[in-house]
Amino acid sequence: MPMPKLPDFLNRLPRFGERLRDYRTLRGVPIEQLAAAVGIAPSALRDIEEGKRPAPPKAIITAIANTLQLGKDEREALTDAAEMDSPTMHAFLGRRPPDTARPTLSAAILVFLIADIRGYTHFTQDYGDEAAARLTQRFAELARTVLDRWDGQLVEVRGDEILGVFASARQALRAAHDLHAAYIEEARTQPQLPAGIGIGLDIGEAVPVDGGYRGAARNPAARLCSLAGPGEVLGSTRVVYVAPQVEGVTFVARGQQQLKGFDAPVPILLAAPSIVTDPANNAVEAGDPAE
Repeated sequence: MPMPKLPDFLNRLPRFGERLRDYRTLRGVPIEQLAAAVGIAPSALRDIEEGKRPAPPKAIITAIANTLQLGKDEREALTDAAEMDSPTMHAFLGRRPPDTARPTLSAAILVFLIADIRGYTHFTQDYGDEAAARLTQRFAELARTVLDRWDGQLVEVRGDEILGVFASARQALRAAHDLHAAYIEEARTQPQLPAGIGIGLDIGEAVPVDGGYRGAARNPAARLCSLAGPGEVLGSTRVVYVAPQVEGVTFVARGQQQLKGFDAPVPILLAAPSIVTDPANNAVEAGDPAE
């Protein structure tokens, strides 16, 4: 039986990006200011408004509504528009989904981010291949969401390892810490999951190839990833040279290591969350609420 024809007004409802742009411009808030307030790359937010990307996750939508100080009706309209922007609703309404294909990054110098799950082999032995497959699929979903939020590209997924690239060292560092946070949140609801992930970062000239990028910086990023413990982000001095000061991040020297493929030991830096002091003189990680 053919599906009944939907009322035309459903197809005429404003999309999420249109509503967001209207609310933002009515309040005179620049894209850069809103992006900084909700923790998303300005270019990603601009793409959302232009319909080139789907609506962001629910937490980002809530942060947008709070930042713009939307009223109850406006919040509900924005949330409804996000639900209508889902792939399921696009198919139901016969709408053309947003063209999410990203253009090749024009920058010749890119940051490579490689992350993998620590303890994945033991997890597979303990819980079996099906549980391991679900874990890697969920990890790839988390990585795709976080990298997209910071205007990165998820290039490859190989089992428990992901490779992403960025045109910005600062955004790569922020994405690395956000990916740790996302994985930790996932592990809180599933205590049997491995303790955490390790991340390595390096930067250098990259060449676009079919389906991704290749460059000399990819190998050091992989070596640094293999050295990173659960919850750690290890980077080369090249990353720090490009982004010496990143809010919420402190670089800590971790000595030198003889990495495979290098003639001399390579200096390694830990990109650790900054420690700040609250009014009660309690040390807390930057961005974490004081107890």
